[in-house]
Amino acid sequence: MDRVVAQISQSLNWDYLIALECSLKARGVMTTKVQAALDHHSHALARRYLLKKGRLGLGPFSAAEEEILDVLADAVTALRRSGRLPHNIIKSLCVGGLIAAVQRSVAHVGLLRCRTDFESDVVLRTVFEAIINRHPTAFSAETVELAGLRPV
Repeated sequence: MDRVVAQISQSLNWDYLIALECSLKARGVMTTKVQAALDHHSHALARRYLLKKGRLGLGPFSAAEEEILDVLADAVTALRRSGRLPHNIIKSLCVGGLIAAVQRSVAHVGLLRCRTDFESDVVLRTVFEAIINRHPTAFSAETVELAGLRPV
């Protein structure tokens, strides 16, 4: 299994990672160590994908942006594992970046040139509301107020 873990960290291909995960599960040889390596590497690939396709640059990012990026990377990983592509997430990021995507998702304001509802892409609004409540200075006053209206 150590050889498999080494292979995982070398892969830059989503299809290979997904096929490897399915194969290991089908054969009943998936271990917690291998699953952890798959999860970690998938998250890293998803982050790189978001940075590149979302035109976010290389940082540095604020604490709020880092949290948003991690949440979206988890969503991309889940979408890729289910055979879907994260088009809505990428479109939203390209329109204004991480903070603006969250603000549109929570407040449903601004120029709606892309979908603002991330729930269909496995990102719950309450996750964004929790980030807004932890980092209120990073967001508009209206967004902070709307995030505070719902129990988190």
